[in-house]
Amino acid sequence: MPINLTANAISAINPVVQVLDIKLIGTTQERYRLTLSDSESTQQAMLATQLNDRVKTGRVRKTSVIRLIEYICSTVQNRKGDGKVFSFDLLDSGGGEIRVTCFNAVVDRFCDKIEAGKVYMISKGILKPAQKNFNHLKNEWEIFLETTSNVHLCPDEDASIPKQQFSFRPISEVESAENNSITDVIGIVTAVNPSVPILRKNGMETQRRILNLKDQSGRNAELTLWGDFCNREGQKLQELEEAGFSPVLAVKAAKVSDFTGKSIGTISSTQLFINPDSAEAQTLREWFDQGGKDIASQSISRDNMPVGSKNEIPITFIKIDTFCYTACPLMIGDRQCNKKVTRSGNSRWQCDRCNQEFEECDYRYLLQAQIQDYTGLTWMTSFQESGEEILGCPAKELYMMKYEEADDTRFSEIIRNSLQTIYVQA
Repeated sequence: MPINLTANAISAINPVVQVLDIKLIGTTQERYRLTLSDSESTQQAMLATQLNDRVKTGRVRKTSVIRLIEYICSTVQNRKGDGKVFSFDLLDSGGGEIRVTCFNAVVDRFCDKIEAGKVYMISKGILKPAQKNFNHLKNEWEIFLETTSNVHLCPDEDASIPKQQFSFRPISEVESAENNSITDVIGIVTAVNPSVPILRKNGMETQRRILNLKDQSGRNAELTLWGDFCNREGQKLQELEEAGFSPVLAVKAAKVSDFTGKSIGTISSTQLFINPDSAEAQTLREWFDQGGKDIASQSISRDNMPVGSKNEIPITFIKIDTFCYTACPLMIGDRQCNKKVTRSGNSRWQCDRCNQEFEECDYRYLLQAQIQDYTGLTWMTSFQESGEEILGCPAKELYMMKYEEADDTRFSEIIRNSLQTIYVQA
């Protein structure tokens, strides 16, 4: 059969793009997120930390035109090796919803075509039973796209098809919802906490930001944002809250958790809508502005402690033999690997995940401490930023003090000074 080569593929390896936006993210480590355009589509990108000076000196700024010489595209890895997956949800005029999924080479065909809020005609897809472990929609089926499938944008949008559909539950009902169930919630944002880095079980670092939502049911709840939600919608909500506004937030497909009471959190398919144009949002806004903001409410999160209260929690013990770990400093896509590394035979550091060796590693807190209040005591684990706040110095400095300099006196003094009262916002 004839072979068709991809025209201009060689030149596309080092594409020329324009910088549309630059945002500084991160707390313990400065990182810059860039929005790039090739005049046809846009793409988010993370700048390697060693190139931060390009932004600080103004060599790279908004509207700059740059050529990408070295870059890494993130992929999904499974037991069969590297691969890609892309899914999106469809809503029809009858209110029915169904998920559409494709894999690997098919992703490249359709990923850039799909835009939220647009109307599409899909043909030659394969209907299969829905995988309920990954699909929360109320549909027993889902559509899988193959190489022969077609997706066409409808130029004339059908006004009978709504842009979005919600099944809102009052926060008071979330209190009795099953753990790990999926729900839609709408509420007034009454508090926005800073975004903090969290180390996942797989060694990868992500961002977490906690908000507080309140509605007319007399209850309020914590909403935890994960990953990109923290620096996208989360940052906008923080700016509104700092400016004195309490925005309405509609949350579609939030996951219910029973950790420390009942709370909700984002997942990959969650959608957040700030001050949406809907009857529910307008009713909530009027209630809050006409006195709802002054009405006391009970939290369903953190063991039902009243919102806004502060509890004095003393740290009574810190485990000092495993307070940090040696971490891989290499970048995987737009994130640092952070996987635990060990010494190789030639005294260099080795990361089994990246399959590389290097001279220097990072040191990251994995601090286990015991805290106690009038109800009893429990263990907590603090990661990088929280560990630095508790102990007052970087993990590397404390590691060198204990294991290289053998300065037990100074090390013990730092640990002893950290055994003091801290305040945890309930």
